[in-house]
Formats: sequence, structure tokens, C-alpha cells
Amino acid sequence: MNKVEITFQDILWTLKKYIVWIVAVSLVSMVVAWVYSTYFVTPIYSTTISVCVFSNERGSSSSVTTGELAADASIANTYQVLITSQPVMNAVSEDLGGSISPDALRGMITAEVEKGTQIINVRIRGAKPQLIADIGNSLAEVGPNVLNALARGGEMIAIDRANVPTTPTYPNIASNTTVGFVLGLLLSCSVVILIALLDTTVWREEDLERAFNIPILGSIPPMNAAAIAASKRKRRK
Repeated sequence: MNKVEITFQDILWTLKKYIVWIVAVSLVSMVVAWVYSTYFVTPIYSTTISVCVFSNERGSSSSVTTGELAADASIANTYQVLITSQPVMNAVSEDLGGSISPDALRGMITAEVEKGTQIINVRIRGAKPQLIADIGNSLAEVGPNVLNALARGGEMIAIDRANVPTTPTYPNIASNTTVGFVLGLLLSCSVVILIALLDTTVWREEDLERAFNIPILGSIPPMNAAAIAASKRKRRK
């Protein structure tokens, strides 16, 4: 017997045959992803404050030169690193009454300088919306004094205050649900294709022609009870 080859049409036929099973597995996977994201993953919230940094190289003139702007942008990089330094975290922790440790604060705060500017965006992430807003506002209040003393070459002022977030940034339930559906779809289709590759059962006339390399001269039509009864009535007549 010649080696049986699986064609693209065979794969499509097999997928169509198991379409109900494929859809069911995909929907179950989607529901599992939604339930897990909604009830088993701790939501993470985030809030942001912005601060502006100025260097001590500014002159008495009201106009700002290109060199002064470059100095501001340069010292902003230093302040970016110092924002999460131990002295600043200690000051914020003390301002919050010691309710959170400096090390825990450092893991919740990230700072990033807007490219080419002296603006630093500070993001605070955590599971408690009110707490991260309090951390952001405490940093805006006590941070400038500590940072200015540390840097000794500039000045930082807070631009805005932190708001209490109402919507978590993680997890993205809609995205996770979609990913769950897609993964279920891919997994079920992969299993069905694997079944098609391993299945040697002859289902159609084309399977016989391909397996034995011989033409089909005829076939017996399917017979059900109604067809058999009708055939008997014809013979009696």
C-alpha cells in the first residue's frame, strides 16, 4: 500500500468535522481566562505625578538660553535616579507615618524623564488606590526638599498632585479573555490536526483512491431503515 499523504483539503475536512468541539474548547478557554483574570488576579492600580527640575546655572535674565535648557535636561537625569534613593524613600515613609517601608516604596515607584525636557514623570503602582495616591502626594511634598539638598545643583518643584485611580491597569481582562479564546482555538485545532495525521481510517472514496492508487468503479449508497422498507415494498409490487 502506498504511503497516505494528508492534504490541506483533508485538514479542512477534519476541522469542519470537529467544528463543534473546537468552538466548545475555545469558549471554555475564554471563560476560564475571564474568571481567572477577574477573581484570581490581584488588580494593580497606578497614578502619576510630574515634577520639573531647574539647574542653578540660570542667569538673572527672564529669557532662557539654549545652554540653560540643556543644563536643566541634564540635571533632570540626576534627579530621576535620586527620586528613588534611600533618603527620599525614608522621608516619604516617615511622612506617611511609617505605614509602608522605604524598600516597599522603592518597588512601587518608577521615574522617567521626558526626552529633551526637564520634566520627570513619576509613576506609583500598587494594589490600593488610596495608598498610591497618598504616596504620590507625599513624594510631591517632601521630595523636593530632600532632593534639592542631595543634588546641590538644582531645584525641583511638583507640577501636579496624584489622583486616586478608579480603574486598574492590570490585569487587562478584555485582552486576557481574547488571548484565552485564541489559545483555546489554536490548541483545539492542533489536536484535531494531530488526529487527522494519526487517523488511518478510510472515510471517503478519495481516501481509497489515494491509499491504494486505484480508481473507484462504484459505491454502495447508505441504507437506513426507511430506504430498506421502501425497497421491500417495491419488490412486493
